[in-house]
Amino acid sequence: MSDSADIRALRESVALSCRILAATGCVREITGHVSMRVPDSDMFLVRCRPPHDPGVQFTIADDIHIVDLESTNADLPGGYALPGEWPIHTEIYRKRPDVGAVVHGHPRSSLLVGILGLPLTPTIGAYDPGAMELAVRGVPIYERAVLIDRPERGGELAAAMDDKDVCLLRGHGVVSVGATLQEATVRAIKLETLADLTLSTYAIPGAEPAVLTQADAEDVSGFVNSRKAALTYAEWTWDYYRHSLGSAADVSVRL
Repeated sequence: MSDSADIRALRESVALSCRILAATGCVREITGHVSMRVPDSDMFLVRCRPPHDPGVQFTIADDIHIVDLESTNADLPGGYALPGEWPIHTEIYRKRPDVGAVVHGHPRSSLLVGILGLPLTPTIGAYDPGAMELAVRGVPIYERAVLIDRPERGGELAAAMDDKDVCLLRGHGVVSVGATLQEATVRAIKLETLADLTLSTYAIPGAEPAVLTQADAEDVSGFVNSRKAALTYAEWTWDYYRHSLGSAADVSVRL
């Protein structure tokens, strides 16, 4: 597939997602990756590893390559390689036609919550509707701490995640998905917000966090679940983080 202006713009968006996730601590060093479906096709754009990887924070558009679910490293130019955990993406896409983008990261608070087995319950409401909605819908856990480097493990993860928006990988990291790249990116950030608040709450001796009433949870969820509101929320939050990057939002240069 040629690198049309539309495809180039999508590659830049995936690279920008990588930089936003790095700036928010959702990916670290050389670990973590992002992919998205190419609209109206059976192809995908994924952050691939260059021959010498400077880290996800320094991703450029040229690091994003078009592949299909059967692609291997032999299909990539210039010594690039697919993520070692590409099966995270392939098996979720196979199971979830509703998913338009997948994020895998290693955020610290989410990692600790999974290790400690702390419940990610809806204790916040309008303070952060996006984080609250993840808690209301539920955050499943994939119990193994292994690399998801083969299809059967990717299938196990997809089964554990089921129809949810995010999943903790105990002792490993997180996966988030969305209908759009913006949704998947923002959900990873909001999961880390939820995990950080949970850790802070349980650090207080004797704390017993109050869970939202069903009425309040439904009230805020009604806003978040409105498709227009949900997409706008993701887009505006994405724009906030894009602007926060300043000159680092230019994904044409390595920095």
